[in-house]
Amino acid sequence: MSVIAFPYPVPAEPRLRRIGRIVAVGALLCVAGAVLAVPLLWSSDEVLRHWIASQSPLGARPFTLNLDTRLVGALISLVGLAPVIYALLQLSMLFSRFARGEVFATDNAWRIRRMGLALIVNALISPLVQMLTTVNLTRANQPGQIVVMFGIEQSHVLSVLSGLALIAFATVMADAVRLWHENSEII
Repeated sequence: MSVIAFPYPVPAEPRLRRIGRIVAVGALLCVAGAVLAVPLLWSSDEVLRHWIASQSPLGARPFTLNLDTRLVGALISLVGLAPVIYALLQLSMLFSRFARGEVFATDNAWRIRRMGLALIVNALISPLVQMLTTVNLTRANQPGQIVVMFGIEQSHVLSVLSGLALIAFATVMADAVRLWHENSEII
C-alpha cells in the first residue's frame, strides 16, 4: 500500500528550487518582453511592415500607418496581451511557491485554474484582436479597401483545450488537498 502525503511547506529539494526560480523569473521576463515589444513594434516602420507582411493576415494588401493607427494598434495589442500577461504572472507566482516547497496547496490549485481560464480567454479574444487590428490598419485606406478578417486557427482550439485541461487538473488538485486536510484531522 502506498501513501501519498501532502506535507505543509518544507524546504524544497534543490532541483525543485532551481526549476521554480528559473520558471518564475522566466515568466516575469516574458511579461516584461511582451509589454516592451508593443511600443517597439508600433513605433518602428520597418519592424511593423515586416510583421504585417509575415505575421498579419493583411499580407501584401494596402494599409495606412499614421499616428492614429499606431496608437490604436498598440492599445489593441495590449488588450490582446492582457490574458497572456495575467497567465504568466500566475505562472511566476505558482513556481515561486514551488521553489519554497509549497507544492500541494489550495492557492496553487487556484493559480492553475486561473491560468487555464486565461488561456481560454486569450483563445476567445485572439480572433477579435486580429479583426480589430486589420480594420485599424486599413480604416484610413481608400473606400472599398477596408479589410475585415476574422478567423479561428488551430492554435485557438488547442489553447481552449489546454485551458480546460488546466482547469480539470486544478479541480483534482484542490480536491486532493481538501481530502488530505480532512484526513489529517482524523486521529
